[in-house]
Amino acid sequence: MRSRFYGVLLLCAAAAFAGPRFGGRLGWYQGEQPRMGDDASNLAFGGQFVFPIMGMVDLEFSAGYTSQEDDITLENYLMNYLEEEEGIEFGGDVDSLMGYVEDEWGWSPSTDTLTQTYTNKFHDLDLGATLKVNLPLGGMPFKPYIGGGGGAHFIVSEADALIQLVNAQAGNSVDIDPYDHVHPGIHGVVGATFQPPMSPISVFAEYKLARALGDEAGAGGINSFAAGVNLGF
Repeated sequence: MRSRFYGVLLLCAAAAFAGPRFGGRLGWYQGEQPRMGDDASNLAFGGQFVFPIMGMVDLEFSAGYTSQEDDITLENYLMNYLEEEEGIEFGGDVDSLMGYVEDEWGWSPSTDTLTQTYTNKFHDLDLGATLKVNLPLGGMPFKPYIGGGGGAHFIVSEADALIQLVNAQAGNSVDIDPYDHVHPGIHGVVGATFQPPMSPISVFAEYKLARALGDEAGAGGINSFAAGVNLGF
């Protein structure tokens, strides 16, 4: 018991000596929008706090945000929704879609209603914790690292506003499930940090492969490339 206590004490002392670091980052996000499946690639920005745990291991808490805006139609939204939720594929045939919603929902939308263009905005707020293992290169100020962790993606697609439109048009007879906005996530990182001797400023660049978990979280992984600055020894 006493040896464990001293071990924890030494660990805390090492972290306190090194001191935490904090800073910001800017990079590129590559992923797909949920529900619609459109490309959501765009600039992303965020910040992080880094707490040294021991000589070669850091614990980082980070937040990142990106958004993307595009145009969609109610036709495309309903086709994607029914394929995802009901397993029904229309192959882009508007007449088949109109026949389905009339037979199943008792709704007879006009062609203009289905093909009208709406602006859809996608948002992804990523909160995560990452353990990073620094790879030793002697006394060099350049330190590569690898790591992994988990967190949560708060993903919002404004296309879900079309749910209210469908319900209003169909006389509230349609029950469409809104997109689930919060998903747990896992990720891995590889990168490098450069900190000149006796300098409180360090720069880093990293690649991150993440995945939001859940059936409605979008297809494939989320790739991101970022460079940033941290302040602290």
